[in-house]
Formats: sequence, C-alpha cells, structure tokens
Amino acid sequence: MQRWKRSIIIYSIVFLVVLLFILYAKYSVNTEVNLLSDTIEEQVAEISEASSVKYSYSNVVTYEDNKRISGLNIPFTRKSFIIKYRGYIKAGIDLSKVAIDLVDTKIMRIVSAKPSILDNVIEEEGVYTYDEKDSVFNKLSFNDLYEVLIEEKKDMEKEAIENGLLNEAEENIRKMLTTFLKGMGFEDIGIVFK
Repeated sequence: MQRWKRSIIIYSIVFLVVLLFILYAKYSVNTEVNLLSDTIEEQVAEISEASSVKYSYSNVVTYEDNKRISGLNIPFTRKSFIIKYRGYIKAGIDLSKVAIDLVDTKIMRIVSAKPSILDNVIEEEGVYTYDEKDSVFNKLSFNDLYEVLIEEKKDMEKEAIENGLLNEAEENIRKMLTTFLKGMGFEDIGIVFK
C-alpha cells in the first residue's frame, strides 16, 4: 500500500515538473522579428480624378497545384491553400480630360472622357489564408499567393464592369455635376462623355 502511494506521488511530481517545463517553454520563449525597410522612391503627384462610385467585394478562392506528367498527377507534389480576401474598385473620370465651354451666364457645356476604373485595391488586412498544405517536391511560396490575388483583381474588375459599374459612374458624375452647376445658377447644362 505504501509503495502504491509513493508511486502516485512520484508520478505526480514528474507530471508537474513536465507541465511546468512545457508552460515555461511556451510562454517564456520570445521571437524577435527584424524588419529592414528602405524607401526606394518617394513621389508626390497631383491627382486630378473624380471618383463617383465605389464597388466593394470579398471572395474565397481555393488554390491547388499538382505536378503532372502526361496528364497524371505525380505523387507528393500537391500544394494547396484557401484564401479569403476583400477589396474595392473605384470608378470615375480623369479631370485632366474634361473640356468646359461657358456659352453664356446660364448655359454650360462639358465634354469628358468616359468613366474608367481609377483604383482596384485588395486590402492587406482583409487577406486570410487557411488550410495551407505543401509537399516535399512542391513547396508553397509567396508568389503563389501573389499570383492568385493578381488574377482575382482582374476577375473582380471584369465582373464589376459587366455588372454596369462604369455606367453607374457616368450616371453619378452627371448627377453630381448637374446639381453642382444648377446650384451655381446655370439653367442649361449639357454633359457629354466621349
């Protein structure tokens, strides 16, 4: 009976020592990250754009890559991840391509280039990767993620245009300019997009 109690005490002490060691290792090990950042080029440019519509988007993409020979997957070469991201697209006009003709004190004519995509941004803080898997012969890299995001930006831009984003931008610019110029006393306002 004594031997049984002694064994329980010894095992309990060993368990506590191991537990304390694991907790100490987990919470006392610090990692130090060093970032080296040099500004290569800094440029301040005048922006002459009028954005009239913002299209926000989010998506989830599954990426999978296998090395293949003659259409057959090679074992141990599969890599994959799931990425969730969000971003936005802004559309509007380039104000440097706007011609204004003041016919008289009550008549204004404006000719502008058609609206275009001014900005397409995937927000870095909105990018999450899940279920990352790579293999011995096909490692995941930053370029895999980068290429997926570049393709997704193009797809989102195409989808936004197909859904009428540029038409909506034109309509909003027309409304904004008309309201602004009527507030200034113009009665006959003509706006043409070429």
